[in-house]
Formats: sequence, C-alpha cells, structure tokens
Amino acid sequence: MLSILKKIFGGTKHEKDVQALRPVITQINEEYAQLHSLTDEQLRAKTDEFKAYIQSKIEVYKQELEDLRTKLNDSNTDHEEHQYIHDRIKEIGKEEFASIQDTLDELLPSAFAVVKETCRRLTERKHTYDVVGQSVLWEMVPYDVQLIGGIVLHQGKISEMATGEGKTLVAV
Repeated sequence: MLSILKKIFGGTKHEKDVQALRPVITQINEEYAQLHSLTDEQLRAKTDEFKAYIQSKIEVYKQELEDLRTKLNDSNTDHEEHQYIHDRIKEIGKEEFASIQDTLDELLPSAFAVVKETCRRLTERKHTYDVVGQSVLWEMVPYDVQLIGGIVLHQGKISEMATGEGKTLVAV
C-alpha cells in the first residue's frame, strides 16, 4: 500500500529533491566530456571567463551605484533626495545580490564540470600531497552523488551523506 502511495505522490521529499537535480547533473557531465580536449591553460582560463561573465552581469549595478554616490556628495541635494538615494542604494544591493545568485546558478554546470575535469587530470598525473605528515595520492573524481551534494551546498542547504560517500570532495 505504501509503495502505491509513493508512486502516486512521487516519492519522498529526498527523492523529489534528487530527481529535480538530475537535469543539472546531466548538463555537468555533458560539459565535462567536452572539456577533455582543452589544454591545461584553456581549462585554467575558464575561471577568468566565469569571473568576467559575473562582472558583466553586475556592471549595470556598479555604474548606478557610482552615479548615486556622486549625487550624495553633491551639496545641492536636499534631505528628501538624500533619503531617496540611500533607499535606492539598498535596493540596488538587493538586486545585485539576486543577479549574482542567478548568474552563479547559471554558471554552476560549467564550473562543476571544470572542477571535475581538473580532478580527473590530477589523477592522471599521479600528484602526491603531504597531508598531516602522510603522502597522499590524488585519486578523486566527483561522482554524481558528490555533485548533488555540492549543488545542495551551493543552494545554502545541508546534505546528509553516509560514511565513504565523499563529503570532503563535495566541499571542493
């Protein structure tokens, strides 16, 4: 009876949340496959591309803020205009924050794909790292469950993962 109800209502909240992330995971993995052909320099340049894209999205806010701050310094503005400018600055801050969030969500599949590709390349090169006095070989490429955990963290939520599922890699 319970299984019939789950089928009718679409499963548990956890199952629905994971199912909602499946298209993003597919997109990450598709972009990841396309990154194999890039040189190391081209892969590194992706970070600069992401930064430039974010800056382009918030440039309009920065320009308006600069204009408003210039008006605040003008001795000819009255009290009401000062109040309007301060209120508008607060609004712009909220709009800019929302724009950054939307832009980061938009870039998430590409950024996660770059991290996954970087991890793959590190495993091929057999880098060893000194961790608390022990030499450790890098052997981690994120699995889908770890990508889901990373997306959940990006969304400001917490994710419960079992021992051995790769919480440390999720944080990367």
